[in-house]
Amino acid sequence: MDRTKTQRKKKEVAISEKTKEKAEQVKKYIENKFAKLKTEEQERKEGWDLLNHQMDVLNLTPHEKELIKQDVLHREAELNRKARKKVYPSDFEPLSIIGKGAFGEVRICKHIDSGDVVAVKKMKKKEMLVKNQVTHVRSERDILVKAKNPWIVNLKYSFQDDENLYLVMEYLPGGDLMNLLIKRDILTEEESRFYTAEMILAIESVHNLNYIHRDLKPDNVLLGEDGHIKLTDFGLCKHAEIKATQRKQPDKYAMKHSDNFNALKNMLSKRLGGYKRDRKLAYSTVGTPDYIAPEVFGPKGYDETVDWWSVGVILFEMLVGYPPFFADDSTVTCQKILHWKKTLVIPTEANLSEEATDLILRLICDTEDRLGKNGATEIKEHPWFSDTNWEGLKSQDAPFIPEVSSPTSAENFDKFKEEEPFFSSSQSRYSKQKMKRRKKDLEFVGYTYKADVEEEKQMFVSALQELKSMI
Repeated sequence: MDRTKTQRKKKEVAISEKTKEKAEQVKKYIENKFAKLKTEEQERKEGWDLLNHQMDVLNLTPHEKELIKQDVLHREAELNRKARKKVYPSDFEPLSIIGKGAFGEVRICKHIDSGDVVAVKKMKKKEMLVKNQVTHVRSERDILVKAKNPWIVNLKYSFQDDENLYLVMEYLPGGDLMNLLIKRDILTEEESRFYTAEMILAIESVHNLNYIHRDLKPDNVLLGEDGHIKLTDFGLCKHAEIKATQRKQPDKYAMKHSDNFNALKNMLSKRLGGYKRDRKLAYSTVGTPDYIAPEVFGPKGYDETVDWWSVGVILFEMLVGYPPFFADDSTVTCQKILHWKKTLVIPTEANLSEEATDLILRLICDTEDRLGKNGATEIKEHPWFSDTNWEGLKSQDAPFIPEVSSPTSAENFDKFKEEEPFFSSSQSRYSKQKMKRRKKDLEFVGYTYKADVEEEKQMFVSALQELKSMI
């Protein structure tokens, strides 16, 4: 009897956390996939209903209705064909490398079929798995898919092969803010105000998507051919529910002209003994902590205001010529940030206006005192921005227009050596059938995205607009 019970007794199987995480990822992917299909089917039905109604309103003949329906069905078939077509590394002609990081590279490429010049970020799956970066790489892809605004680089495709993940983005040939600072060293307050204002609008757009950037630095602020900025590199971004509370007092922000303001300003204006850093040397190492807020290092957690701290540090650097907590050793930099009340120094020779000084001190400060804790509006209302036209910022002329000799030019980026091919022989066109048969890693299920397919899903809207133009 005991033996029978023993035989019937179920064996307990220990399930590892990694297996549970994979199962949860697959479950989430399946749920999202079916939810998306359901939504698309509903939208398709509503689209046909609206189209039929509009054709009735126009009193079209049966023949005319049939022609329009066939046109929509043709567009739908073409869209489905595009959606099924896979994207491969060999679809792109690799050109110059414009960035390298711990997990891969960024390269200018030309899309062979369309001729479009793009920036392709290639990341090694193995490195992502070993260093537990799967969540981060998914977050970067997700925010780029959601972001449809002029402040974030446009994502065209995301895809994968057996070894790598790929993000295909628009290419901004103007370089980044760090290279501009290397060339110029120090910017005027007017120039700095322009870039700071655009960064504020860019970060606000990120927060509106319920993400924290967490890695805002001059290297991640790209310049377009027109000199305006866009944010890139969301590899450390974090999803968070961001609901900026409304301030109790709606009146405009006023600077703190308290008795201790001038004392604080004088205390922070100690000379640095002629200290001057070499930006190129300082940024030769990967991963600088210069722009990270102190609460990120602590155990109590943090919120979206860490991005506003970073804006303050970049503003300081533009006006003074170096970030406020720079040191040759990154560990020392971290210690300086943690003890910022003692180490933050605004040199008198920088000759900053009182408004600029106040803004820096209201961004590089404790979380509870930091501007932006109630939303970006309170930063916009600071007196330093009194003449800023926030609504028309994108239409203004930028302080600097980058020199761009050709669409594929990399002259505004650092040069990098070619260490490995963009794609190996095993990834070439003749091996596509082999790649199709290979199973995708569970960790990266659902990574694929095509912007052109998503945009063309508005075919019913286009058809209705064409019909309305006939009225």
